[in-house]
Amino acid sequence: MLKVRKSLLFLICISVFSQIKISAQTPSSVNARTVALLDLTVRNAETSDGEIYSAKYILKTSGIPFIVTANVDSAKLFGMILASSKFDLTTFTVPEKDSLIAYVNNGGVLIAPNIKDPYFFSLFGISSSVQVTNHYSIKFNIFLNDASFKWLNDTMEQTISLGDTSYPSIINTRTYNASGALSLANYEDNSMAVGKRIYGAGTAYALGFSFKNLIVTNQMNRDYDAHRFYSNGFEPTSDAVVLFIKGIYLAHTKRSVWIHTSPYDSKTALMITHDVDATTAYDTMHYYADYENSIGLKASYFFTTHYIGDGLLSSFYNATSIVQVQYVLSKGHIAGSHSMGHFPDFDDETVFPIGVLGNQASTYLPFNSGSGSTVGGTVLGETEVSKELLESNFGISVKTFRAGYLCFNDKLINALDTLGYVNSTTQPAGDLLTNFPFQQRKDRSVSGELTNVWEFPMAISDVFASNPISSSNYPQKVATWLDVINRNMANNAPNVILIHPTRYYKLNAEQDLINGLPPGVFVTSLDWFADYWRYRNNVSFTSYLSNDSLTVIIPSALLPLDSSISFVVDSGQFLTSIKAQDEFGMPVSVIQSNFNTNDVIIHFANSPTLNNGWVNSNSENKIIVNCFPNPASENCVIEFRLDDPAKVKLEIFDLYGNALPTVVQNNFYSGWYKIPVSTRNLSSGIYFYRLSVNEKSVTKKLIISR
Repeated sequence: MLKVRKSLLFLICISVFSQIKISAQTPSSVNARTVALLDLTVRNAETSDGEIYSAKYILKTSGIPFIVTANVDSAKLFGMILASSKFDLTTFTVPEKDSLIAYVNNGGVLIAPNIKDPYFFSLFGISSSVQVTNHYSIKFNIFLNDASFKWLNDTMEQTISLGDTSYPSIINTRTYNASGALSLANYEDNSMAVGKRIYGAGTAYALGFSFKNLIVTNQMNRDYDAHRFYSNGFEPTSDAVVLFIKGIYLAHTKRSVWIHTSPYDSKTALMITHDVDATTAYDTMHYYADYENSIGLKASYFFTTHYIGDGLLSSFYNATSIVQVQYVLSKGHIAGSHSMGHFPDFDDETVFPIGVLGNQASTYLPFNSGSGSTVGGTVLGETEVSKELLESNFGISVKTFRAGYLCFNDKLINALDTLGYVNSTTQPAGDLLTNFPFQQRKDRSVSGELTNVWEFPMAISDVFASNPISSSNYPQKVATWLDVINRNMANNAPNVILIHPTRYYKLNAEQDLINGLPPGVFVTSLDWFADYWRYRNNVSFTSYLSNDSLTVIIPSALLPLDSSISFVVDSGQFLTSIKAQDEFGMPVSVIQSNFNTNDVIIHFANSPTLNNGWVNSNSENKIIVNCFPNPASENCVIEFRLDDPAKVKLEIFDLYGNALPTVVQNNFYSGWYKIPVSTRNLSSGIYFYRLSVNEKSVTKKLIISR
């Protein structure tokens, strides 16, 4: 499990660490490689934190180092300034305006949304600025090959959706007339949406949109139906904004460093989830649990605890189903709540008000006749009773919720936060226009209070609006899933998949998906990834570059960092030295390996390893090993990871413990290894493969099936 850092210690560390950064002002200092987020909330008399939250979210998700300040003079000490919101006529004093212009002229980089004040027009290379509400898309001018486009490598990112054209007006956007600026992006009417101006020794970027409208508004699903795919498709509108800002940072920061968005040195994560919401699901889910257990995978199972009989469902949560759930949990899988009643009108706030606490199975008795509205249901009833039943029946802690039918009630997050849930995975990634996790707000409101509940958008599922999945077409559905995963992998963005465990051919689809995954996919449960992501959200760092030597600085209060946390160094393979230390100069041991074409990825040795199903449960072992495909026929690949150089032996045994010829016995450096194994001479049956690393070993099951 993740180590819980004391909040006070963390805040003290960040305060001290920020002061250390601010005190340095030389070009080679950490300041030049850190973004100053200029908080204009008070200056612009904003009534909510939507803008500053969205800007922070962009930087946090990007993984680039930043500080937050409302002081212009403090912001100018850093190499790049990202303004949280508009440059209005009264946002700055005249001396502040002049100092920002001088900042860029002297080599600084300034990124600002909604330039309304003519005082800044020359700086940004524009002659006028007009706000409108009828722009429906933004197209990045990729043909310019601007360095800021590094991550915009998919056509769905190169043109992003702002809203459906059926609406006569949508979000506010701003059109600029260029007067020296290079137009990096245009609206559909060819007017300029994003401008870039080289001014003196620096660069100024004018954005024609607010961060709030393209981040938190989309997260709250108030986006004027901007999605081009609801589910089972790649929809990256909000992600493209994050990646564009990240691209600007990389373009202006030599050998830049960012916190990786996938565990260890994987390139994407895939979270396997199952909704168990019918008798057939309870009866067949053990096949899925057995398969996943056989390959060392822990998946997330969301159970509907339907203990009543009504016109929609039978009372299938009973003594028999409790035994079935226990079996799944005995295989190491994770339980979540899928509500009590699984009602199709759960998202109707007039039918399902939030209700009150204190619900029990004996007293909470909602009913739906099968035609018409549900009677007697509440949001707290659905979330409280299902959680209490699972926790009391199985002695577990339920942290994650998914609503039946993916119905998202406006008060759902209020209830989850009240009851101590910390994860939600009800909303499709396509509908929210993002694949990255985010913190939910109460009342599904842009100005709602931020909660402790994180949303993990569901990217792909076995539910297709047209041409439903079947025993004959599931290979085509798997191809759709793999397409989404590959496109998310290009952004190091995670994937959540939902498969209802009701048919055996869906298990075949899951097996084909696992076997067809490209290298670099980290498969795990949603709960494990959620712990990883929250841990990542609390990690901070800075770095400095001296000639061809890079040093990454980690606050001592955060050390040791879990080894799942990694950092990517842009074009790091051209560096002669990469090292890490704390703010006091004490060295920190790191493992580094090549990543992508020219990058380097580093993570930290001698630190706790998260137990995620792919890692041996012995926390002292730190051996990650897996086999694909499993079951195997003619061939398989056994892959493993070493944190340090080691003597490695890979063996296969039959069911009686007889050793077959040793597959590998050699010395290896740290990193990922993929060992091809021929199984064509093995009879069908159960075998075991054992990976020995120095004096420690991991043994897992291998199934041969023809």
